[in-house]
Amino acid sequence: MSLRDVFLFGLMAVLVPMILTRPYIGALAWVVVGVMNPHRLTWGLAFNFQFAMLIAVLTLVGLVFTSNHRKIKGGAPGVVLIMFAAWVSLTTFLFPFYAESAQTYWWDRPVKIYLMTGVILMLLHTKRHIELLVWTMVVSLGFYGIKGGIFTILSGGNFRVYGPDNSMIEENNALAVALVVVIPLMIHLFQQYRTKWLQWGLAGGAGLCAISTLGSWSRGAMLAVFAMGCLLWIRSSHKMLIFTGVFLFTLIAIPMMPGGWSERMNTLQEYDKDGSASSRLVTWETAINIAKDKFPFGGGFEYHGVATSARYSPNPLDTHVAHSIYFSVLGSQGFLGLAIYLLFWMLVWRQCAWIRRKTRDQPDLQWAYSLASMTQASLVGYFVGGAFLDLAFWDLPYYLYATVAITQYAVARELDLLTTSASAAGPAPGAALSAGANAYSGRMSGF
Repeated sequence: MSLRDVFLFGLMAVLVPMILTRPYIGALAWVVVGVMNPHRLTWGLAFNFQFAMLIAVLTLVGLVFTSNHRKIKGGAPGVVLIMFAAWVSLTTFLFPFYAESAQTYWWDRPVKIYLMTGVILMLLHTKRHIELLVWTMVVSLGFYGIKGGIFTILSGGNFRVYGPDNSMIEENNALAVALVVVIPLMIHLFQQYRTKWLQWGLAGGAGLCAISTLGSWSRGAMLAVFAMGCLLWIRSSHKMLIFTGVFLFTLIAIPMMPGGWSERMNTLQEYDKDGSASSRLVTWETAINIAKDKFPFGGGFEYHGVATSARYSPNPLDTHVAHSIYFSVLGSQGFLGLAIYLLFWMLVWRQCAWIRRKTRDQPDLQWAYSLASMTQASLVGYFVGGAFLDLAFWDLPYYLYATVAITQYAVARELDLLTTSASAAGPAPGAALSAGANAYSGRMSGF
């Protein structure tokens, strides 16, 4: 075994008793394994070892026996997510095109993601837990962003940046979108700390992640960066500072990239002449045809294949996955499944909006305001970048939802305490009741 294998197995041995006694540590460890895939950085026994399964079992055992916080939370999106989980299970076992492949995918991705998202929602409940979860996501992906950024600088951008082998972010485009999603979280952490070395580290990490995104040569990620940047600029009170920073980054970073990079980015203006873009359009039309024919169920997971293309594709010889979170869900889960999926993310956005509205004028809750704002920026990056990638059942976005739901729970609890304190201090007649009612009603309304 290599030193990396020994390190991972040693770390796992240390984590076992910690997870059993404090299962929230297991929930965080699950996020690390699912998002970072550290075992894929080894070359020996650890590469194929089922770390995720072991952590999940230990965490569930700890969840059963722990006397600590175990409260179901999640709000309206949680209810819709349960509906979506039930729907994808139904489509998997009711007439999928390829039953064995569909059921294998169902067990490998959705079941694990939704189950452990529920576990995270049950176990984490404090500001400290939320902070740890955000740091977990930032470190897990920031590692690849920093490494990729340095590699891009040293290689002059002549080689593309890829993620770990046999993972959801192995492909250069997927890793690029992942880095786009994590950059706003780095900005949030930057805003929360006043320690200079930590701020410089986060700022440098975000910059290297941006450079790594360039080094991926991903056109979809560039669109995601633009969309995310527009949202941040519109909301910021430091518009000139952001504009100056973006201008300087563009002035320095873009000329560093080779000519082939610029040529590839320019194909965004001539998508009809680009083979990759044309192939995407074919797979999207295929997904629409399947959803119409198989209404309301869709073709099930892993519906793409030679027989499927022969029947539904405008180009029967073009057999590819639907490179889009939207058309992937449409083709596999049908129109109803896509509607549930979109409703879920709309409600997650509304959760962020509720947090922003309720904490905007609360000095002690500015951390939540920042987190909700930056999570919305991350979601914009995912929604735009994911439009060109098969990342509908990637785990990181669901952990973003868990972060938002736990934050909403913590904020609502804090607002209730503030209302109770104001009532005990003798507020104006009806003021405390009005504040409490507004806090409650606001949980379900507003953008």
